[in-house]
Amino acid sequence: MRPAASVIFLICAFVFASPKGASALDCAKAFWWNFDRSDGDQQRQRRDAEARATLANLAPLVFRGRIAWTRDLSDVRKTSTPVSLIVLKDVEVLRGKMPRSTRDRKAFIVFSRWCDTRCGSVSRWRPQGLTTFAAHRYTGGPVRSYDDPNGGKVLYNGRVDAVIGVCDPIQLTPLQEQLLNAPADEIARLVREYPFHPIRETQPANSD
Repeated sequence: MRPAASVIFLICAFVFASPKGASALDCAKAFWWNFDRSDGDQQRQRRDAEARATLANLAPLVFRGRIAWTRDLSDVRKTSTPVSLIVLKDVEVLRGKMPRSTRDRKAFIVFSRWCDTRCGSVSRWRPQGLTTFAAHRYTGGPVRSYDDPNGGKVLYNGRVDAVIGVCDPIQLTPLQEQLLNAPADEIARLVREYPFHPIRETQPANSD
């Protein structure tokens, strides 16, 4: 089996066998039907469209590391949108540019989340071993309370290398990891053959 074909096979397996991955795209800006095509093998194109949508929603920064320590920046008992600080060690940058992390192999991440019931301390979330994260670049300035970023209370004014918002999956899904490691020519094919169709805002009828 050729490398590109094997990557697509793995992508397809994760799309249809891992429903947990769907939660990562709850706040997505692109869905598979924005990349659907009407010619050729419909089953194959649906799988390619799923992969293309996941590729479009992949955050600009991807890195892996081990959690060194965590800290709640806001009172989790008083807000439904707490802000936390996660500090990583043994960091390897996989996508994008994080200059300080590349030099000292550390990463300081501001993590904003939303809780529909009751929030727990971020210290309770401690995955073992190397963990892969998706994030966005930090624009600078002090970290302020989530409900009023322009004039709210300053929560933290130290080093920040990346931010993870309430709509971002804090860890990559298996499908995202597969795409991150896919051959460049396969990524180029998906981008070339599946252009974005923003007019399709809802899932087509009679589709799963």
